[in-house]
Amino acid sequence: MSKKSDTVWTPEHFIGGHPAIDLTNTVFTRYLPDDDNDLLNSPRDVGNWFQFAGLATKAQANAISGILVPAFVESVRKLREASFSVFDALAAEKPPAPDALGFLFERAAEGFSTHRLKPRETYTASEIAHFDDPKAIVAFLAVISVEASIVLPRQRLHACPRCGWLFVDTSRGGRRRWCSMQTCGNREKASRHRLRADLI
Repeated sequence: MSKKSDTVWTPEHFIGGHPAIDLTNTVFTRYLPDDDNDLLNSPRDVGNWFQFAGLATKAQANAISGILVPAFVESVRKLREASFSVFDALAAEKPPAPDALGFLFERAAEGFSTHRLKPRETYTASEIAHFDDPKAIVAFLAVISVEASIVLPRQRLHACPRCGWLFVDTSRGGRRRWCSMQTCGNREKASRHRLRADLI
């Protein structure tokens, strides 16, 4: 599962307000996706994402990037989709699907029971025993997703109406509508402008 170039992560990819939410947003769009929609296409993309998200040092990210297990990226994607299913339901004020929630809990529990993860007090990458262990990486992502599903304020969790990316609204008035005003917000403004121009 490779491509010509790595995904270039920028601050615009990390607007979710929590790493678990940012993980669900590692696609171009949730609405009308095309064949080239995924941003996680190689172990290097996963490793670089960990580093940019502040979950791994450069050396640790390099260890993730060097994972050669063929199913690794697909297992990360599967975990991401389960996480998205949970948070998308919560954003819609619905109960999450038991299968998706159960999958996250199972992967998280497996990480601790096999000692791939170490209990910790804060969000730090030190809980992963070996960064070149694909199951440890997936278990870690499951843990932060489970924790986020419990601690994040559900009334502030929203989905962008244009792209479907999720985010925690931390604005003072709680009126944030778009994943980013610079991207979807401006695109929506441009679309409305073109529509008005066509009606004139």
